[in-house]
Amino acid sequence: MGIIDRIKGRIQDRLNDPAFMGLVQEQSLKDLLVRREFRITEEYLQREFMKKALDDELVEFNLTIGDGYGELSGRLKKRLVPFAIPFSVSFTIEGLEFSAARKCVFLKLGPVAPLDLEWLTRKVVERIPFMSLSGEMLVCDLNRVPRLAELFAQRVKGISIWDYITLKELWLKRGEIGGRVGVVL
Repeated sequence: MGIIDRIKGRIQDRLNDPAFMGLVQEQSLKDLLVRREFRITEEYLQREFMKKALDDELVEFNLTIGDGYGELSGRLKKRLVPFAIPFSVSFTIEGLEFSAARKCVFLKLGPVAPLDLEWLTRKVVERIPFMSLSGEMLVCDLNRVPRLAELFAQRVKGISIWDYITLKELWLKRGEIGGRVGVVL
């Protein structure tokens, strides 16, 4: 069995992995393998993460991605207030760290409208388990995103292939998050 046959076998194994297929089902696998680019649509993020954060307090939660920015909006219901409090906050990508030890995206938050209440911001961020807030910086730990954590945990003969892959670029484009990966030798 040649090296090409082994690679084909490993790719076929990945195609049978539901975590991997769930991540790439809305993007071109050819772009990921050939151009080393990926795209995650706004609809996918809305379906997988935003809808799951809803409960009796957070009654509406939406994500909109524009060119160079994203916006979270929704309504939060508190027991003592007879109506739901609307909120809206924009964010931009400030930086990223993608190493063997840490895989994080840093987002800079804009002001929360109509009222910039720290408890409101913390309440919304706490609804997303892989996010944390440090001042105006929102940290998205990719190792804690459920489907990505499964993917990052995969090993081939005891070696994590993610130790040799890095996230070179990340961008926000109307309706999607895109990025480019690279190989570290």
